[in-house]
Amino acid sequence: MLRRGYSFTDGVDPRTAQLDAGLFFLAYQRDPRAQFVTVQKRLATGDALNEYIQHTSSAVFAVPPGVQPGGWIGETLFT
Repeated sequence: MLRRGYSFTDGVDPRTAQLDAGLFFLAYQRDPRAQFVTVQKRLATGDALNEYIQHTSSAVFAVPPGVQPGGWIGETLFT
């Protein structure tokens, strides 16, 4: 699993007058159920930072492998 975090700031939230900032967390893996879900369950029970975290959304995307010279996107998946 390849994991990356990216910080962001989006100015001040006019409703709360608080800084709108956070962290985008990206994880690249072959099988989210076997890898990501397992890790998240383990973190949910023992991570001391949980009280400071607010999860707002998530998504899963399929990303095809790279393209060889002369090839096309998704060729290795469909041939």
